Parts: sequence; C-alpha cells; structure tokens
Amino acid sequence: MSESLSPIHDDLRVFRKADVAERLAISEDTVDRLIAAGELTTVRPRKRGVVVQIPAASLREYIYGRAR
Repeated sequence: MSESLSPIHDDLRVFRKADVAERLAISEDTVDRLIAAGELTTVRPRKRGVVVQIPAASLREYIYGRAR
C-alpha cells in the first residue's frame, strides 16, 4: 500500500535553491529575488557559504497562497 505524506510530515521537508528553481521552472537568481522580497522564507538566515534551505510550507504557500 502506498502511503502519502500528510501536510504535517511534508512541512518537515526542505528544498535547496536548485530544487525550488526546477519545480517552479525559474532560475536560481529568481529564487534569490523571491527570498529577498520575502515571497519565500528560509530555514536559517542567509549567510555566505551556507546552503539555502526553503521549507516545504513556504514553497506551498508561495504556489497556492496562504491557507485561510
């Protein structure tokens, strides 16, 4: 039996910039601009040399809008 992830478990997942860019069919530079504009959030504050991680909840909110 295939078991799908519930939204709670999915919210524990994070994506790298490249993954987000691929899923949205945009460039990594555009992902950077979305982060800078506050459209996407990251797990940690952005810092040089640290991998950018975008939570699944942030990506879902960007795609589908805020849950009401």
